[in-house]
Parts: sequence; C-alpha cells; structure tokens
Amino acid sequence: MSKSHEDMKSRILLNDTPDSIRVKIKAALTDSIDGLSYDPIERPGVSNLLALMSYLDTSHRSVVQITAECQGLSMRAFKDEVAKTLIEGLTDLRERYDYFMSAAQSQYLQEVVTAGNEKAGLKADQTMMLVRRMIGVDQL
Repeated sequence: MSKSHEDMKSRILLNDTPDSIRVKIKAALTDSIDGLSYDPIERPGVSNLLALMSYLDTSHRSVVQITAECQGLSMRAFKDEVAKTLIEGLTDLRERYDYFMSAAQSQYLQEVVTAGNEKAGLKADQTMMLVRRMIGVDQL
C-alpha cells in the first residue's frame, strides 16, 4: 500500500467501499514465506498489512498480538482478516465522511469555508500591517 503511487489500487481511501477494500487487500503484494512475521526489511508487504491491521483494529491489538493470533493462517486467510479489520475500522469514518459530503451538508460546509476564509483574511491583514510597519512602508 502506497499513498504516493499513481495506481489507485495501491492505497485504501476513507470512502472506499468494503468490496473495494477486499479487492485491494487481496491484490496487496506479499511474499511466499510461510507464516507471519513483522519484519519491514525482509517482509515489507506482510509487515505493512500487519501494521495497517493494528492501526485500525477495534480491539486495539498490537502488531505482536496480531502476528501471534494469525500465525497459523494462510496468506489468503490472513488477507481476509486484514480486509475485515480495515472495513470494521473505517466504517465510522466512512459514514461520517459520507454524511459531511452529502447534499444536505453542503450548506454547512460552505459556511465553514466562508468563516475560515474571513478569519484567515483578517489574520493576513494584521500580519501585513505588521510587516509594512517593520519595513517602514506603512508611512507612504
């Protein structure tokens, strides 16, 4: 998984559907070494999946705990568990994202943007007054 790679399959997005997450995880590059181990140098693909799983695990298990619990799984079964964990972990975020991006919330979002623009404009004006005063341009 890589957020900087051009291929959209290389990353999990907050608004990805559960099916899209499953497809992306199944396609994630791993290795043919038996078992699971967290070793970012020797096993970067597996280590990345373990880390992702621990970040979004609703039980807050560590990488070490997940590695131990998933030790007997095939890579395919492990990827299924990773996908399941990511889907569960992202559900609330995805629902909130969908809510705020809905048409019903567009007015609220526009109000937030407008208020932010006004606040930033006032701060920028204050900063520019200070800069002009410091360099002596305010007296012209």
